[in-house]
Amino acid sequence: MDRLSLRQFIVITFLIGLAMKMFNLPVLMLRFCGRDAFVVLLIEAAADFILLGAVIAIIVCARGKTLFMLLEDAFGAIVSRIITIAVGLFWLLKLFIMLVDVRIFFSNTVFNAPLGAVHVLPLIVLLVYFALKPLSGAGRLGELFTPAVVISMALLGALTVSKVDFGGLRPLLADGSKPVTDGLSSLFMWFGDFTLLLMATGKADGGKKLFFALPAGIAAFACMTLFSAVLFASYGDMPELLSYGHSISNITQYAVGSFKFGRFDLLIFAMWLSAVFVSSGIIAAFFARCMNYVFGGKVGRVMLVAGGAAVYIATMFTVNLNTVTELAMVYFNIPAAVVQYGLPVLCVVALTVTRIKRRKHEINEKAPQ
Repeated sequence: MDRLSLRQFIVITFLIGLAMKMFNLPVLMLRFCGRDAFVVLLIEAAADFILLGAVIAIIVCARGKTLFMLLEDAFGAIVSRIITIAVGLFWLLKLFIMLVDVRIFFSNTVFNAPLGAVHVLPLIVLLVYFALKPLSGAGRLGELFTPAVVISMALLGALTVSKVDFGGLRPLLADGSKPVTDGLSSLFMWFGDFTLLLMATGKADGGKKLFFALPAGIAAFACMTLFSAVLFASYGDMPELLSYGHSISNITQYAVGSFKFGRFDLLIFAMWLSAVFVSSGIIAAFFARCMNYVFGGKVGRVMLVAGGAAVYIATMFTVNLNTVTELAMVYFNIPAAVVQYGLPVLCVVALTVTRIKRRKHEINEKAPQ
């Protein structure tokens, strides 16, 4: 059944709130913004919480219409398909960036050697398969993996938080507002993920109870903020020592004495990776549904396979993973902001237009002939 229950919607909201931000984002922010990365994170988290509220309101107000029906009713078939193609291609790019983040993490933290493209191929094939399945499949996986993610975060917090001096976060804004404004204007690719939930428009049960997903978003941001603060407090005075892929895992290794007990941190991050899998699968499904709407079912499936092949080819030719991350901040930052924060605005406009059209139709029907 191609629907999400209320519980499935809530757990997917929680996983999406974490997945894109858990590995490289904290070190990116620290290297880019210094100690003021903590301020940037708080502001971005607040913006994303507002985005989540807007997305849920759109889903509730759509009254059973899917995202594509909503856009087509308001803007017509041609314009809605142009919008959908642009959105779909962006999410394919974001899927590639997410895979780059995972490769950087494994290359630098797990294997201490470059992770080749062939290691990513099984995941890409699995994501293509995942994208062809109903939303209920993603919901069931979310229900299955969320307890493991919560347990991993509890373990991570217990092992690290008590050993960190959070006084290292001060002083904030010592260099003025420029680091904050630079960070806010350069990291959109790693935020705005809740726009993915628009795929559930017309397909999520619960009505106004969907707003119960807001606490799940808050919980995801609280976890991300806490674990990022650990890194910021520990390396705020020496961000130049960090390299891409140096994540909270490195703090965990020290905290649990991995030199004596083994890489216990990898068990924690294996559980965290389940959130990445579910979220990347939802991105692939979003792209697949965009292509299905624009080109039709059979051609849409071909486009999905072609998109997966394109991601793999790009992975094959990506030698310097750090360069990809830097290019994403320079060239794809504005497109990320436009798509992820602009699509919900378009949906609000579409809801307004369709309501006006419906009101005019009702007036015309009641008018005397």
